[in-house]
Amino acid sequence: MDAAALKAKIEQARQRLLTAEHQMEGALHEIGRAPRAEKSIISGALSAAFAELKAARQDLLDLEQAIVGEK
Repeated sequence: MDAAALKAKIEQARQRLLTAEHQMEGALHEIGRAPRAEKSIISGALSAAFAELKAARQDLLDLEQAIVGEK
């Protein structure tokens, strides 16, 4: 993988992290305002955000390890 492609993938991973963080912030904000019955719906959104965050962090870690391995 060339340097430009690697930089693009790292930026994509960082953007995914930011997106996931914003989704979690929104979900947490909604949990505080929601009636008890709706909290289960919100917990699904929060679970999806955590899954995206975990995948994005793993992608970023993999890319960073690829950089170290090429040096």
